Amino acid sequence: MTEEQLKGLGFEMTKQYKHDEFVTKRYTKGVLEVEFTYGWEGLKTVDLTISEVNCKPVTLDEMKALTPILGNWQE
Repeated sequence: MTEEQLKGLGFEMTKQYKHDEFVTKRYTKGVLEVEFTYGWEGLKTVDLTISEVNCKPVTLDEMKALTPILGNWQE
């Protein structure tokens, strides 16, 4: 995945920061945050964070869409 592909999905860059020898760019859309971390040799990681969602009304169609991805996710 590239930053351009993510932008094509409607994500917007919300933060860019340096740490040690790395540069991280954060993109956000709704409760989703995706961070691209680059080192000297290019892209190192692409990480997803899903913000906590509390008491959001949900429909059966939404659950059918979410379950195949998030229903089997293990930390």
